[in-house]
Amino acid sequence: MSITYRSDIDGLRAVAVLSVIFFHAGIPGFSGGFVGVDIFFVISGFLITAIILKDIDDDQFSIARFYERRIRRIFPLLFPVIVFTMIAGAYILERNDFISFGKSITYTTLFTSNILFWQEARYFDADSMGKPLLHTWSLAVEEQFYIFFPLLLISINKFANKRYFPWLLGIGVISFYLSIYGVFVNQKATFYLMPTRTWELLSGSLLCLGVIPQIQSKVKLNLISILGLGLIILSVALYTETTPFPGIAAFIPVLGSALIIYTGMGKQTFISNCLGSKPINFIGLISFSLYLWHWPLFAFAKYLLLVGNLSALKVTRIISLSFIIAFISYKIIEQPFRGSQPLIPERKRLFAFACILVFVFPIIGTLIQLYPDAIYQSKYNDKLIPSFNDDSLWNQFGNENALDSLSYGKNPSLIGDTSVVPSYAIWGDSHAQSLTVGLSEKGKEYGVSGFNMSHSGTVPLLGMGLFNSRYNGDFYSQDVIFFLKSHPEIKTVIITAFWSELPKLIDVTGEYSFNNSHSVLVRVGLYRTVKKLLDLGRKVVFISDVPPLKGNPGHYIYLSQRLGVAPDYRNISYSITEYQNKNKDVLLVLNELSHQKNVRLIRLDSIFFDEYGISKVVDKNKLLYMDTGHLTTEGSRFIAPVFDEIFKEMANDKRIDLSQYDAK
Repeated sequence: MSITYRSDIDGLRAVAVLSVIFFHAGIPGFSGGFVGVDIFFVISGFLITAIILKDIDDDQFSIARFYERRIRRIFPLLFPVIVFTMIAGAYILERNDFISFGKSITYTTLFTSNILFWQEARYFDADSMGKPLLHTWSLAVEEQFYIFFPLLLISINKFANKRYFPWLLGIGVISFYLSIYGVFVNQKATFYLMPTRTWELLSGSLLCLGVIPQIQSKVKLNLISILGLGLIILSVALYTETTPFPGIAAFIPVLGSALIIYTGMGKQTFISNCLGSKPINFIGLISFSLYLWHWPLFAFAKYLLLVGNLSALKVTRIISLSFIIAFISYKIIEQPFRGSQPLIPERKRLFAFACILVFVFPIIGTLIQLYPDAIYQSKYNDKLIPSFNDDSLWNQFGNENALDSLSYGKNPSLIGDTSVVPSYAIWGDSHAQSLTVGLSEKGKEYGVSGFNMSHSGTVPLLGMGLFNSRYNGDFYSQDVIFFLKSHPEIKTVIITAFWSELPKLIDVTGEYSFNNSHSVLVRVGLYRTVKKLLDLGRKVVFISDVPPLKGNPGHYIYLSQRLGVAPDYRNISYSITEYQNKNKDVLLVLNELSHQKNVRLIRLDSIFFDEYGISKVVDKNKLLYMDTGHLTTEGSRFIAPVFDEIFKEMANDKRIDLSQYDAK
């Protein structure tokens, strides 16, 4: 098997890296640019398989030689990026983010960062702007794959008479099935972990086996190559972050990449000539440097500016800087380490150097986690920074263990005046939990108590589950309804949730398909919930959600102190117009429902917006928010007055001493 340089593959690398960069930059038309990583996987599988099989055929393959190539390819660029992010992060990142960054150094160095970022992709996960090494997950996937892949090919060569195609195809099909299945069970794991990405690398591997017959017609080759590029463009332009991915959706860009590589193996096509042109080829040559450098620059810029989307001017500057640094890296790092007379030419010295890096950098990452102030000199007032661990409201999250056991007869915790029989329940997600301090203090004021049935990561919508979540069924909602049936003394149900940012919903009843719009599914779920509660004879009180913030207030306070300026919270506040536009669909439905008897809507617009129509972040020098949407204890107390009317009504009910009540 011969290996010849193909400029069109470097051009395809350019397509991949530009797609990723423009996606991270938020450029319109590149909402699916994350598929650039999938293109890289196909290219990598094709080239590495060709190299390994050539060495096997020539009886020259050695594991040491293979990993020498990998080290020369990855290490010289990766570790300067880590050093840069460490130095910049020590100055830019807020303390907790810097500690988290220390962990990412350790995992990145050991090529397991995909596992870390999968584990951290949880409900209260830090914003990706605080993760300058987030993009290294794809390197981890590749290197994990290349631990086993050479051994697999050697085994097939020795014990299966070189029958590579059926073995690689079989493994690829299994991986593809796991990817399709995993998207609907645990999308985060499916996205980040190697087993569900293996089929993409193997797609490239299958191409270089020579099993697929070559098409001789240049017209057909041109049409197929155009189709391949079209599939890539389609996925880059139409996919979004809400697209179930990878799974079946990843098949489109993977197939497109494979078609372009396949058609370029024979006669030159129009697409291969375009991709092989000097400007595109140049971008492909520096694509690895571009990939490694661009994300830390974007992440730090967004972190400093507290915005998810940068202005066109700032995007242009960052992309230009990425190209400059990438070109310099290519010239002074990549080429010297990979040329005909490479730096550290002796394999033993290279391996020793690599071992030192792999030993030292995890230690540095661990030390940052254990002793952050040894590198990170804190000069800000920690007491001003909100923390879920320190706030009394969020220490009540232990209540969720009881809620997970509702179906086993365990009662949720009580809030308010616990000397009286509970007469209401608060039902919803963590944004409902945000209200509990205010509700509890109002309950004590009016002699009323209630059950706290708020649970993070759930939705109070009957028949609706969360796509790609452990709560992808509505079993929790059914447990709530069963509990309410068993407790007729609960007359009022207060419901709220993160209405404007509910995750992707699925109708578990099957009445509405996955393709229905999010607003339609929210409407259906709300109407089902209200009907059921009214049928049970309950009153329903909906609470509109608090205005979200454009940036984390703790992060903003830290940066203000770091930069020596007074925080102007209007920079992270929503205007009332922005809030109403963001919530218009759900507010329309809630307003409709509030016209029914025994259904009420309490809106927070009046209390949360000042005379200029800007949402409040601080009141009487007390911070109202924990993050971009959850309230602090003081924030919960701040909104408590809106509940006066409903508590007056509940207080009129007959009070029974709790000791006479036999809780079941």
